[in-house]
Amino acid sequence: MAQALYDTLVTYDADNNVVPQLAQEFALSPDASSVSITLRDATFHDGTALTAADVKYTLDRTVALGQGIAGQIVGYSGTTIVDDKNLRIDLSEPNSLFLGALSKIYILNSTVMARNEGTDNGQAYLAGHDAGSGPYVLGNGGIADTFALTRFDDYWGMDDSRPSSLVYRRIDESATQSAELRAGNIDVSFGLSSIDAKAVAGADGITVENRPVNLQANIFFNVVNGPTANKAVRQAVQLAYDYSGGLETIRGGDGTIANGPLPSEFSCRPDAPAFSQNLEAARSMLDEAGMSNLTLTMKFQPVFKEQEREATLLQSNLAQIGVTLNLEPIAYPDYLASLKSADTIPQMMLATDFAQYPDPGVMLVKTYQSDQVGTNKSGYSNPEVDRILKSASATSDPGARCDLYIQAQQDIRADAVAVNMYTLSQTTAHTDRVRGVEPAIVGSGIWVPAIRMA
Repeated sequence: MAQALYDTLVTYDADNNVVPQLAQEFALSPDASSVSITLRDATFHDGTALTAADVKYTLDRTVALGQGIAGQIVGYSGTTIVDDKNLRIDLSEPNSLFLGALSKIYILNSTVMARNEGTDNGQAYLAGHDAGSGPYVLGNGGIADTFALTRFDDYWGMDDSRPSSLVYRRIDESATQSAELRAGNIDVSFGLSSIDAKAVAGADGITVENRPVNLQANIFFNVVNGPTANKAVRQAVQLAYDYSGGLETIRGGDGTIANGPLPSEFSCRPDAPAFSQNLEAARSMLDEAGMSNLTLTMKFQPVFKEQEREATLLQSNLAQIGVTLNLEPIAYPDYLASLKSADTIPQMMLATDFAQYPDPGVMLVKTYQSDQVGTNKSGYSNPEVDRILKSASATSDPGARCDLYIQAQQDIRADAVAVNMYTLSQTTAHTDRVRGVEPAIVGSGIWVPAIRMA
């Protein structure tokens, strides 16, 4: 819903380029240590004009809360207000990812927030009210898992082909969503299972689409301790997995087999072959390394039935090369806690990796830079990869960054840090009353501001 209620300074287009939203103009300094912004003329839902003070308030508040997206703007040191429409955001160290991270920061009406901050920086207030400038205004505060939004006709990007109102309904069950689509009680769904999506695809007046998103299924190794510290063991596991079988039978074909650490939708990816199964090569690799009769342990989240089936598939695949795989369930909070030390990182962990916005550095830095304790899922440390990623962070030149990201991915793939299984797809379904229903480039779900009446 925040997509409809709020604006960000910048966002991304379909080609993964940063483009203006509330920022009419923006520029990352050559050394990537500051961002200069000129704001467009825009108003909040109460009629208050957007100013640089609102941007400063929002960023300062985000850092003060230290939650959620605050982890993406580490290094923010302050905002200098030049005048009502111009400002400069300063960073404590070069960070080329900061500009993209602004696509996740919803700008708040500082005047409204000043009246409603309370003792929690306005978190309780915002749970039932909005302080945004987006194309829609919050109607009710969520009654019985239903939220109503009304179009904001003074929006800076006003388009009268947008629906005049939106009603959000929380429906967790795929079968129920399918039935409601058929009955015409909902117009848009992005939670259908493969089976239900195929069943509803032939219904009159309903369009079903399946598109890849910035989500990749992986098996991360502990590359520091235990048998998986041996690169040959990691490579053998990579070769043993049945990628095509897992994608087709478990994920319903909704995706593409991976060829490296980044999802296929990212730009700046090396030209490398997709991973494939080769049991004979896997067996030979273990024999040459003297690692026969091996026993490994992998954790997975049983709440996701696909993961449970993928874990069982790998267990069967490894048995074919003489490796015993023990499977252990784990709750996600416990998994996050285990990432604080290489001594507690699981030997193997089945997990999906998701990008908040489509800059290659978002996933590469958080997952593979050695100083990223808590998000580096393997305890991976490669001085050359660290050097490359830090060089990318310190340049504002997109072409130079792209070349560096490609080098980093080649090194990461060569080190066999994970079993990169497949980039996953999102299924969306909608009635013929609406158009413009597509996966969000920034975040997850669908991009609500793009929806129009057919």
